[in-house]
Amino acid sequence: MYNAEYKEAFLKASEHAEETKNQYRLYFKRTEPFEAQKGKDLYDMDFGMLEELFYWVQRKTERSAVNFFNTIKNYITWAKDNGYGESSLNPIIDTINTEFVSKYLYREGIKYYTRNDLFKCFENINNVRDKALVLALFEGINGNKFSEIINLRREDLSEKEGRYYASLLSDEVNLTNRQLEISKELYDMLIETFNTQEYKSEKGKVNRIADGEYVFRKNRVGVNGVRITVPVLQSIIIKVIKDAFDDVQITTTTIGNSGVMYYANEFMGTDRILTKEIVTKVAEKFDLYGMEIKGKKYPSFMRFKEIIDIDFMEEEYGHLKLNF
Repeated sequence: MYNAEYKEAFLKASEHAEETKNQYRLYFKRTEPFEAQKGKDLYDMDFGMLEELFYWVQRKTERSAVNFFNTIKNYITWAKDNGYGESSLNPIIDTINTEFVSKYLYREGIKYYTRNDLFKCFENINNVRDKALVLALFEGINGNKFSEIINLRREDLSEKEGRYYASLLSDEVNLTNRQLEISKELYDMLIETFNTQEYKSEKGKVNRIADGEYVFRKNRVGVNGVRITVPVLQSIIIKVIKDAFDDVQITTTTIGNSGVMYYANEFMGTDRILTKEIVTKVAEKFDLYGMEIKGKKYPSFMRFKEIIDIDFMEEEYGHLKLNF
């Protein structure tokens, strides 16, 4: 951290939990190169220079930007109150909220999502089928060429002692099946999708859905067959999901990778260490295997490292360490 003794004094004076303080240390570590380049601590920067910093840190979500910028503002306020800096005036006089940070968000980069982000964006989606598709990808349902989604039937969904499961056809060629535990929210969405008989297009046109045993089915008009197809799935992403999430770069891959990071965080203990055991558990959920020896599958730890975005995870979920 730039001027680490001042930053640590600020953290010591705060009443936040140690986990929150570690998050603030990550913020200050991120600003360190900028401070070193300018030769100034944050508390000596004018608003023009701080604006340059706000663009430079490339926050991708409103929540992460609000948290980041508020930490900077609080640090500057503490420094001014303690007599540090060339001026006693705080250059940030506005409230740091979503309106304040909106113009500084980095729109061009790949964007990842937390589970809460998904449900917030679901408010912009009319049809439960499209919501269920996104949440299914987020929870690890995919398969070879979307085989687990395309072949999912009502009878493949089950509940036992308050836990919910989906039996999935992960490979249509080799007829490979796997059992996956899913959330109650996804289970309910999939049941509702199966029971829904109409689909409302983005232009407001209501279409009848084909009858059949599959959860994800086509519209009746102008198509042959019942099961949803890969082109239709891709069309949902292009025509519905991109608009609902206000993200032109969102793909089935970024949704799935967001889920990988979410569950990696969920499976970690309080020590916040991402171990081989946890990675293996996530790999099993998302079918992320790199090799098979004598019938036993092994996860690719290199591939897992390529999938996760450490900056995103630390911004959204807190400090962590890799041990694999």
